[in-house]
Amino acid sequence: MTTESKPMDDLPIKGRQGARWGQERRLEFIDYRLRWDGQINRSNLTDFFGISVPQASLDITEYAKLAEGNLEYDTRARVYRATESFKAVFQSSSVERYLEDLLRVAVQREIPYGSFLGWQSPVAGVPKLGRRLNADVVGEILRAIREMGYVEVFYQSLTDPEGGERRLSPHALVHDGNRWHVRAYCHKRKGFRDFSLTRIKHCKYAGQDRERASEDHAWNTMVDVVLIPHPDLTPAQRQLIESDFLMEGGEMHIECRRALLIYLMFQLNLNEDQAGQRPEVIQLALKNRDEIQARLKS
Repeated sequence: MTTESKPMDDLPIKGRQGARWGQERRLEFIDYRLRWDGQINRSNLTDFFGISVPQASLDITEYAKLAEGNLEYDTRARVYRATESFKAVFQSSSVERYLEDLLRVAVQREIPYGSFLGWQSPVAGVPKLGRRLNADVVGEILRAIREMGYVEVFYQSLTDPEGGERRLSPHALVHDGNRWHVRAYCHKRKGFRDFSLTRIKHCKYAGQDRERASEDHAWNTMVDVVLIPHPDLTPAQRQLIESDFLMEGGEMHIECRRALLIYLMFQLNLNEDQAGQRPEVIQLALKNRDEIQARLKS
């Protein structure tokens, strides 16, 4: 979870240049709890942040100035409630963030994770398959990215399960929706590739290289992926898909790095191995399929 949030566009913020980061965080907390719990009191702040009751009162007063009309005091219940005209101030109060918080807590309770969650709806998620990640390996790779250096690794793959030594010059980390990779120049293959972090068995920072990210054309090339409802769906089904994905004019556009197209196609059930599935399963189709296929092969 990031500790930095920007105000949302629907409520302009004024006069906050001098606010301390600590209070900023507490104002986010108030906003989040009002949005998703519908209420907040001073004890919520004192318990979560370990601050005094007077400080909690000051924070609520500051929030009331920041977001006029967002809360009102219920004297009977002794809580501040969100008004019917409530508008979230911070991006950290977005529905995407809230559902992500719920899912993390439901699926990965064993992983320490701080969130603003108060009352929690019952929620379940498909368990995630754990993959071994070596913190020392990741640390060495991050150092190489930060210092524009290279690492010496021992790498295994399905095409070379025995593995071998490689020299890699990494410039970015990549998450494909399931696994973490490092995007790097491979000195052995003389090209840029993705290397799964779990298949790097040994890794050591080995020295200075040079800036290479600008040479990774597949990484730096953005591709416009145009999606439409699967043409074999019924008109009613296509209309439903358009509504699900907020399509405009029956299509939606996604910008994707050319280097990551293969992962996107897999996630969307649109690679060649998945083409035989029923349209109700695939749901989407590529309007610019020929262009995307050409990009994948280039």
